[in-house]
Amino acid sequence: RLGPASRRAAALALALVAGMAAPRLFLQPPRPGASVARRALSEADVLPPIGTVNEDEWIEVWDQSLEELALDVRELLITDANIFFVGPDTESYAEAIKDVTDMLNYTCHFLDAKNTVEMTEAVTGRLERTIIVPPISSVQRWPWALMYNGLTVWLDPDNSTRMNVQTAEKVYTQKHPQNKQMFGPKKPATMVHKDVNPPADPLEMWNGADIHVNLQERPDTSPQKMIMANIIEGILASPPKWRGWFQQAKIRGTIGADYQTPLEARRSYHSYGVSPRLNRLLTER
Repeated sequence: RLGPASRRAAALALALVAGMAAPRLFLQPPRPGASVARRALSEADVLPPIGTVNEDEWIEVWDQSLEELALDVRELLITDANIFFVGPDTESYAEAIKDVTDMLNYTCHFLDAKNTVEMTEAVTGRLERTIIVPPISSVQRWPWALMYNGLTVWLDPDNSTRMNVQTAEKVYTQKHPQNKQMFGPKKPATMVHKDVNPPADPLEMWNGADIHVNLQERPDTSPQKMIMANIIEGILASPPKWRGWFQQAKIRGTIGADYQTPLEARRSYHSYGVSPRLNRLLTER
């Protein structure tokens, strides 16, 4: 048995231990329970992270109005001088092309040139034009050398299949095979007797256009909306290199952050803005 002195010492020691432990027990904030943690995790799943885009608010290009499509086409055609329309039946869609021309604030013209010299005189130095090329001219090779300087649009009413470069080259090689020599060097080149390539198929010629407008893909959509929507999607799928080059130069500090090319400055002066969809695509994606 402990004596009175031992009992008093043990009681004093217990009192000191309780006094030291009391602040720790009552001054620390309570830890969150499992329900609070589960609630926080569920809220984190619902709220989007900072800097992301709400995909539920995304709209397709076909859901836009004609006015928004016209604004976006003008913005994306900032470095293209003219728009050339080719196809098997461009005259039937002349009214739709004229409507697109008016919405873009361009000038519509019919190509009546018979050779490269006449077409050069009619096209060179004239900007912001929509040119309707008749089928008899678009199936020949001479106008394409000038049409490559603008944007070429293939109006396809027959639901044809667009071929890429590899497939088109393979088809052309199969149609026009060349005999290879087994031994010896190749035939020397001459400036007098040139090898003339046979005329290409009309579909192969139109397949070289920049934009393919399949008018049978959405029969309920107007030709005006089909033309502008396909132009927007085609340019966004293959954007011009100068946009990336200028963005990299601005990041490096080679040019100022507010620098604009002369065409950009002119377009910003005459522009009415762009749609929210294109603004998001050019800035966030």
